[in-house]
Amino acid sequence: MQNVLEVELERIDEQPKLGLAWVEFSAYALGINLAPRKRSSKPMPFIRTFAVLINLWIIYSLVAFIMANYQVSFEAYVEAVLLTFQLSVGVVKMFHFQNCLESCIQLVYATETGDVLKSLGLFDLKLPRKHLLSKSLSTIIVESWLIIDRQVMFFFKVVCMPVLYYTMRPYFQYIYDCYIVADDYCEMTLTYPAIVPYFQWGNHEYPSYAIRFFLLQSGPVWCFFAVFGFNSLFVILTRHEAGLLQILRYLVQNSTSDAVVPKHLRVNYLQCCVRLFARIARHHNQIENLFKYIILVQCAVSSILICMLLYKISTVLDVGWVWMGMIMAYFVTITLEISLYNLSAQIVETQSELLYLDWYNCSWYSETNEFRFIIKMMLIFSRRTFVLSVGGFTNLSHKFLVQVFRLSGNFFFTFT
Repeated sequence: MQNVLEVELERIDEQPKLGLAWVEFSAYALGINLAPRKRSSKPMPFIRTFAVLINLWIIYSLVAFIMANYQVSFEAYVEAVLLTFQLSVGVVKMFHFQNCLESCIQLVYATETGDVLKSLGLFDLKLPRKHLLSKSLSTIIVESWLIIDRQVMFFFKVVCMPVLYYTMRPYFQYIYDCYIVADDYCEMTLTYPAIVPYFQWGNHEYPSYAIRFFLLQSGPVWCFFAVFGFNSLFVILTRHEAGLLQILRYLVQNSTSDAVVPKHLRVNYLQCCVRLFARIARHHNQIENLFKYIILVQCAVSSILICMLLYKISTVLDVGWVWMGMIMAYFVTITLEISLYNLSAQIVETQSELLYLDWYNCSWYSETNEFRFIIKMMLIFSRRTFVLSVGGFTNLSHKFLVQVFRLSGNFFFTFT
């Protein structure tokens, strides 16, 4: 028989979650099914193979352009370098998350269903205010999901800016050249600088110009799926973990409250809190193992991209507002991409530090010896805060975010 909290969790699970839905769709478009309980995985091998081949084909075209123009000037091919890095990281993410697919599925399922909170034994105790306690915990979960949706959809809108620019630029350029300037010769230009491989047979080109054009058009869309999908997945998982820590903090704060927990049930109540702490720790380790190496790749590439974008901004100051607007949209996207990792990890770390204080600040000194022993043990275990590392070298935090921006700025001033 389900307890009152599990009923609330099922109700929350059935509610629409816009941010998570878009993340699942983005991963699905890359051939990675994060929610097999909702949709079939049969087309995944074909979609994944198609996505990898198209991305590699676009990367080859960009590299060919870079090799053909690297002696001209850096300004001539800096845009191609930016896109090459972005697409390459997307391909690396696809392979990484496909290799860790089982862990991804488990984490998404546990996050969406609140599986960590089930079967704790907390609501099997004869607590006087079970429904009020359950309502308080479910309110924390709902508020956590509202924050997740706001953050993810804000990032969605930001990532859409450079994607819309790259996909719509050829059409606006064509309208401008043919109908406003009225050149005698005008044609549809490619989305971005690239030398697309093809072969000519008689008067025919294979693949045709139209096919090459639309395949290049898909490049920004693949970047969107990789950037938005996997980065937002990190936000969802870490924000949910922060919500779990908030729930545990609430339970610990009320562990010595006569209105919530009768004195004879407090040891059993505290044991349920310890069980929840162990589950959160295991959940945290899964997130850490899934993301720590891909975050290292992302941070390294983001530092390079920020440096290149600073250089690009310095070279287009006198070109016009259109170019400057595009570069700034790209710059905001990259900086927000790396910021999301650090800000989300910092929230988890902060909640973990506050949990340590909550263990100590409850009125444990007036409780039984067994209660006090459990508190002392939890103070030992909670001393090590929940942090997310960058490949095991350092930890994600506000401090590390500032170091990344400073490093990118130093590179820019060194080479200019």
